[in-house]
Amino acid sequence: MKKRILCFLLCSLMIFSLSACDSLGLNPAELQSSITIPDDGMIYASVFKELKEQNKVTTFIGESNGFRYEWTVFGSDIDAVKDLNLGIEFVEESGKKIAFSYLSDEDFGFSPVLSIYLNEQWDVQSATVYEVSETDSTPKCSASLTGNDKSILNFSSTTQMGYFEIMPDTVQNTEADKTETPSENHNSSSVKYDPYLSDGVNQSGKVPDQSGRVLSDGKDTKQDKYKTDPVPKGKPMPVEPEDQEVDTRTTYTCTFSIECSTILNNLNDLDPDKLDAVPSNGIIFAAQTVTFYEGESVYDVLQRICKENEIQMEASWTPMYNSAYVEGIHNLYEFDCGSGSGWMYRVDGWYPNYGCSRYQLKQGEVVEWRYTCDLGKDIGGGYAIGE
Repeated sequence: MKKRILCFLLCSLMIFSLSACDSLGLNPAELQSSITIPDDGMIYASVFKELKEQNKVTTFIGESNGFRYEWTVFGSDIDAVKDLNLGIEFVEESGKKIAFSYLSDEDFGFSPVLSIYLNEQWDVQSATVYEVSETDSTPKCSASLTGNDKSILNFSSTTQMGYFEIMPDTVQNTEADKTETPSENHNSSSVKYDPYLSDGVNQSGKVPDQSGRVLSDGKDTKQDKYKTDPVPKGKPMPVEPEDQEVDTRTTYTCTFSIECSTILNNLNDLDPDKLDAVPSNGIIFAAQTVTFYEGESVYDVLQRICKENEIQMEASWTPMYNSAYVEGIHNLYEFDCGSGSGWMYRVDGWYPNYGCSRYQLKQGEVVEWRYTCDLGKDIGGGYAIGE
């Protein structure tokens, strides 16, 4: 009899624990089929109530004036449940500019990601969303670009009323931004000798940049011993990790970010068990200025940022390429969103064709870790040899 009572109590405790997890919103996120936005744009409160209570994720798909758009809504983000107008009216514009108006007369109370599917490819790294009034135009946020043949603009919509324009950004950095400004005198103990001749060319026929890194002259036609294809002209040559010495007395800064927004355009390909690992805005580590030490690689900085911000990261060493290979960040791994998915890094708009532990950082560079769902083609990094 006592055993039966004990068994009953244990079963009751398990049921209560599971119920408590659900009530606290800890039940795993679940992907729901997409929903078409009606002509008037109205989606009723009952739909959002289900998303919130059952922790579901879905996309609301609409069309206006030849443009397709999608709202990606995570139930966990919804605060107050109410009727919402998700409609958007696009305005025909000439040139590379997108103009649109939200049909909503109130903000949603949360910030879902809005994806706008363009009818052309924007050959830029990012775009800026501007709020336009009768008197001025104010930058509101940045949009990331994904997509293959045609670009997809993704941004977290913090306000859902008014008239907006999106325009492609120009080059983000100038050489002036990259002037070396170490925190101490540039007398690094890691500099053992000067490899450059008086004519500014080193013994390998490559040219140095202002920081002393070796740049490609574009004359190589064969792979190096670590299977690296020829590096495009003007891009930094890889360095070997075992040859580098880090000088912690000399510090520089770079801009660093980690994002996976392209997954939001490919949720149907995502491993269902990984839905909880995807941030609702696609941003894992928002772009910000970080410090690095002289001689450090992109991989060194990634390791430190992930450790300091408690972001899960796993990598392995690949002797064939003499470099670390980043397998997963934030519990998102290669192949989690299709057979061509995984992590790539971009520096000043270029996807290096060698491993991240062979890229020695320079003052002022912009480093982006981006998740691809199509071997880099959807983030502008196909074949990783861009100019």
